[in-house]
Amino acid sequence: MAAKKTADKMQVAVCSKFLLIRREAMLNRWRERCAQDQHLTSKSTFSREEFNDQMPVLLDILHQRLNDETPTYDPLLAANEHGLHRWQSGYELPDLILELEHLFAILHEEVLTFQQSQENISPQALTKIYREIYQIYSESCRGSIVYYHELRQTTAAEQAARLQQALDQLQELAKMRSEHLRHSSHDLRSSFSVLMMSSHLWQLDAADLDKTEIMGMLNRNLNSIRDMLLQLTDFARIEAGQETLVIKKFDVAAMIRDTTDLIRPAAEAKNLIFIAEGPEKLMIESDRVQIQRVLQNLLYNAIKYTQTGSINVTWSPESEARWIMSVQDSGPGFAENSPVSLLADQLRPPVHSPAIYQEMLQKPAPTLARMKEKIDLKESEGLGLFIVKKICELMKASMDIESKPGAGTLVRIKFQCNQEQNKQA
Repeated sequence: MAAKKTADKMQVAVCSKFLLIRREAMLNRWRERCAQDQHLTSKSTFSREEFNDQMPVLLDILHQRLNDETPTYDPLLAANEHGLHRWQSGYELPDLILELEHLFAILHEEVLTFQQSQENISPQALTKIYREIYQIYSESCRGSIVYYHELRQTTAAEQAARLQQALDQLQELAKMRSEHLRHSSHDLRSSFSVLMMSSHLWQLDAADLDKTEIMGMLNRNLNSIRDMLLQLTDFARIEAGQETLVIKKFDVAAMIRDTTDLIRPAAEAKNLIFIAEGPEKLMIESDRVQIQRVLQNLLYNAIKYTQTGSINVTWSPESEARWIMSVQDSGPGFAENSPVSLLADQLRPPVHSPAIYQEMLQKPAPTLARMKEKIDLKESEGLGLFIVKKICELMKASMDIESKPGAGTLVRIKFQCNQEQNKQA
């Protein structure tokens, strides 16, 4: 009996050695068979090592078991890694199953070839050989497929969470858009109230009234009303879907320099350092007007809310397909409760609503000093950034914002170099 067991063990060892020698041929046949299988949709461009992945490890485990050795590696863990590799490579689950079936079908064929070459192989030896093959096949399927399935479930849950987050952001963005419009309309009413009050003061013939200051008040509010009306007009056109791109080839570097030269006096009037730097020439095919509007809106906010420090405008090519324009200021930045990762929250301004001047209009003659105390407040600043965001969406440009309270704001936009080519694609 002992001799019989020893003989069976030797036959199994011979088969194990045969399969080890045939391993390279088996793996090559496996790849060829997978490449020829019309049912496999995930045709890979793997190298030999990438395609084999953990299969040599699993065959090593089979070799060790056939020789009654303790495996040096956990077969389920190796199979998990193989499932992870195929999942990361974009494989469909049926393709993973078919690949495993092909490999173990080839292994079975090799065992049949070995069996035919042996005259007196015992049923006990064949039973052990097929039992070990079945076990490693079961572990390979269970490890790879189950782990792949778990990964797919996790991915589906993450996608659902991302979709919910995107929906929440859209709802928040719609809410903030309404807030921007409400603040802008309130700012317009307040500015018109100031104009009416200034006109009333101008008509008074009082010696203590400084009409130069009243005229300055009128001019400031007229400029404010003009800017808000322009922004609201832009916003209305974008919301109505009336904005279309006019694609032409032009030097965007020259356009940026011309725009910054026009705006520079406004920054210098506030003693701000204004720097514009980039390549001397940058030819693109895009909408000149839309890019100029983006730059003007960004600079308008930067100059308006930066009291000291500097404003920097930079532009540069990123690749053959993209170029970057950035506007950075040393202003107050966004509020701490505005998460940088959410654009809707990034666009949320730290609004301080202006006082309502209806009470002032009802009084006979308010003092100029009291009036100046009430009007030294910000208007809604978020609409300009919202307009920039909508223009970026129209032009398929990406917009990033980095902002810290007290440390300023950086707005970085990546535009396409050839808008017409992308539009046709």
